[in-house]
Amino acid sequence: MLELVVFDVDGLMLDTESVWKEAFDKAGDKYGIQNMGSTLFPQLVGKSSRDEKEVLDRYLSQDIQELVIEEWRSIGYGMLKKNVPVKPGLYEILDFLDAYHIKKAVATTTRRELTEERLKRVGVYDRFDYVLCGDEVKNRKPDPEIYLSVLHKMNTKAENAIVLEDSSVGVEAAYRASIDCIQVPDLIAPTEVQKEQTICIVKDLMEARDYIKENRI
Repeated sequence: MLELVVFDVDGLMLDTESVWKEAFDKAGDKYGIQNMGSTLFPQLVGKSSRDEKEVLDRYLSQDIQELVIEEWRSIGYGMLKKNVPVKPGLYEILDFLDAYHIKKAVATTTRRELTEERLKRVGVYDRFDYVLCGDEVKNRKPDPEIYLSVLHKMNTKAENAIVLEDSSVGVEAAYRASIDCIQVPDLIAPTEVQKEQTICIVKDLMEARDYIKENRI
């Protein structure tokens, strides 16, 4: 019986990845580097700081790397301060889970300060029973720690939960925690690995809602 649905945030509930992609293009343009959003940004999604640095070192020389990244962050944060775009189906799936009295939690690698601020701005923070953020766990996804911690806090067995994720590292984290996962891909198309590690792959949260209604309610 389904008791709990666990949501990622960036790229799943909030359309922040497209903002950061656009910001990368703008930062690259300023320094004469074209299409950084398409070529470089997808390789940084879900990466740890160490892995990010390895990717950046392959693409950008040291003399310009810091300037580009500083510009990228400045543009991205500026855009998100003006508007936090919401993914299609977010409010509908929350309403659906409420109607069936299914608990809801958040498990995100983003730090709490930003997570709270953005979820409150779009009016959904108080709709979750529990929120666990990246600065509150030791290991980042794809390590399963964050999902195992949510199960423990919510006193829920893995077989009674579903994870909603957009990224490959998030899918792997759920898989390693032995929780069924529905992937809603964002900027990066799923591979055969994600197809094997998920119970289904859908185009948006509306389809995720319909799958849960048809198969787990």
